[in-house]
Amino acid sequence: MKRLVVILLLAIASFSAFGSEPDTLKVMQYNLLNYGNNYGGCNNTNNNINDKNAYIRTILSAYYPDIFTVCEMGKSASLPNDFLRNNLNINGTNSWKTSAGSNSGNSSLTNCIFYNSTKVTLMAHTVANTYTRDVDVYQFRVNSDETGSTRLVCVVAHLKAGTGSSNEGNRKIMAENVMKHLSANYPGENVLIMGDFNLYTSTELAYRALTNSTSYPYAYFVDPVYPYGVGSWSNNGNFVNYHTQSTHGDDNGCASGGGMDDRFDFILMSESIYGGRDHIKYVNGSYKALGQDGRHFNQNINYLTNTAVSKEVADALYGNSDHLPVIMKLAVGGNIGVNELSANELQYDLYPNPANDKIYLRFYQDNIGKANLMLFNTLGQISYSDDILVAGGVDEHVIPVANLPKGVYFLKITNADGMMKTIKVVIE
Repeated sequence: MKRLVVILLLAIASFSAFGSEPDTLKVMQYNLLNYGNNYGGCNNTNNNINDKNAYIRTILSAYYPDIFTVCEMGKSASLPNDFLRNNLNINGTNSWKTSAGSNSGNSSLTNCIFYNSTKVTLMAHTVANTYTRDVDVYQFRVNSDETGSTRLVCVVAHLKAGTGSSNEGNRKIMAENVMKHLSANYPGENVLIMGDFNLYTSTELAYRALTNSTSYPYAYFVDPVYPYGVGSWSNNGNFVNYHTQSTHGDDNGCASGGGMDDRFDFILMSESIYGGRDHIKYVNGSYKALGQDGRHFNQNINYLTNTAVSKEVADALYGNSDHLPVIMKLAVGGNIGVNELSANELQYDLYPNPANDKIYLRFYQDNIGKANLMLFNTLGQISYSDDILVAGGVDEHVIPVANLPKGVYFLKITNADGMMKTIKVVIE
């Protein structure tokens, strides 16, 4: 499968409230599969909490996050602190804190968040949705900002499971409730939304709501694996690198079977984080499903050799849950972008290259205004030109090239901020 090399879209800024070098926040989202909650086939044999704790500690040894959000925590009030004591505040560490999710509907499953208090401070916890299951909103202050003005909002959602129009409709309602809440309360801010979304395709209305820049221009989310990880990913071998469920080939009575064939688990980022406009930016290429090596389609995640993680970690991922964790890194503060860019250079995503039909382009600009795209050949002759009005933020554009002669071309992009980039493109 052709892969787009995602190049981070950066805004130029100098953040005097921070040190000269940006800090890094490591984020993990994980469906724990009925942690401390045995029912419906899950029992002390196939879902033993002591075994799960040992698996979780092994998984955390492969990726130790600063913010750790989870779904499918049992509703017992003691479980978050038990989890903290057994898995995070261990070996002399005592900096981890937690805030349990809300549970207005008295669900057997809840969300929860754990965070390294040396990196971030929890300022508020609200609820964006109570339909079917609560969706929790956690507002953090970034400790490395001495002014206290930089915040990160983490939204944790476990959308309704199941196929069919009814379940899809429930997911849509939940997603729209969240987007309305974020538009009203956190417009244009640094926001992540993460969780088990139970989505079978990007055409589902819930996914469309979360990524809809027209309906929610100040709250929409960017998928870090767009466009190569976005589509009809369910039971589709073209998306093997992005599947997060199921780690089990066979149904053991608790974990779902079928092997790795669905992309249910997500971390999506606001346009502000994608563009790096407000002291926090996504670290290019850091988003992935932990343990996904693209070689276990419809198989156990620990079948034979897993090239992404050690055998011990692969076994722990198999044993603990029928989902894989998803992970992401964020650069925070410092002079983000200053070392990477010159003042007049624009950053972009371009796919595919070489191309034979269409070129998919995505670029960033701060201001509302026209951007110019110009494609010319090696003789300097213009083969394509377009002025496009960009509302500010991330813009996506398709350039048709099917009727152009094969050869080498140059695409010049000039955005409304005066930043430009010329890219060599091959048409074959």
